[in-house]
Amino acid sequence: MYDIIGDIHGHASELQQLLTKLGYTLQQGLYRHPTRQVIFVGDFVDRGPQIRETSEIVRSMVDGGAALAVMGNHEYNAICFHEKHPQGGHLRPHIPRNIFQHEKTLREFSSREGWELWQDYIEWFKTLPLFLELPGLRIVHACWDPRHIQYLRQHLPDARLTPDFLLRSAQRGTPEYHAVEDTLKGKEVDLPLGTSFHDKDGNTRTKMRTRWWRNPQGSTYQEYFLEPIEALNSLPVDQEVLTDIWHYQDDIPVFFGHYWLRGTPQLLGPHAVCLDYSVAKGGELVAYRWNGEQELTAAGLVSV
Repeated sequence: MYDIIGDIHGHASELQQLLTKLGYTLQQGLYRHPTRQVIFVGDFVDRGPQIRETSEIVRSMVDGGAALAVMGNHEYNAICFHEKHPQGGHLRPHIPRNIFQHEKTLREFSSREGWELWQDYIEWFKTLPLFLELPGLRIVHACWDPRHIQYLRQHLPDARLTPDFLLRSAQRGTPEYHAVEDTLKGKEVDLPLGTSFHDKDGNTRTKMRTRWWRNPQGSTYQEYFLEPIEALNSLPVDQEVLTDIWHYQDDIPVFFGHYWLRGTPQLLGPHAVCLDYSVAKGGELVAYRWNGEQELTAAGLVSV
């Protein structure tokens, strides 16, 4: 029996409230439940006011056997931001946009003692699997595409990054890059020529993340895209211009985060649920209390 918790982004107070609401108590420095275990879907760091405390809670639970966790794109980005490239610089360039994303985390670990601790967290992040497949359920940060999952299984022991795979995954266009990009950041499609939008950080985007759990056939762009674009919203999805029209059709429940959803937490289908409801933007921290059911129910959603 698992309690799957969405993106935390440094909101330790909300995490403690949610754990308490779920019946976990602080025992010898970590939160435990007598019969259940947490699964974190990644994105513990960046954006929030208590990144260091959040990291301590999550790591203590995982290391203490009270929780499991998968890597989020923010943990992956942090690894690449600090990992030296053999040809100079870092796997994630230290350009203003990237520095801005990590700014709050870097500030919380800015002392000498804090910096050493942060380096230790980077090494710990590397031990997190990119996905989990457990009896009866699947956990991934952004997208469960069985083609990428199979590729990762073939090339990574226990779905954990190796140094060589990490280097190749940071090189745009490689198979490793595509597998990690989709798994941790979601599927994207090109927008029609001349169409763009601004993401939550103000960056101009010409690609749009899709609802990969939804069949594009019979959907409008507003139903299929994760952000509204007024000129396209009411139009049916043009499948002829999609490079990949796959969507999740398995009956094994899949739990994920990443997408900054807003409003009342809800299921996306009987076998899919996103647990990221924008706690770092004034939303809610959400969990799903899973008791082995194959078909998910709204009653399993718990939030603070």
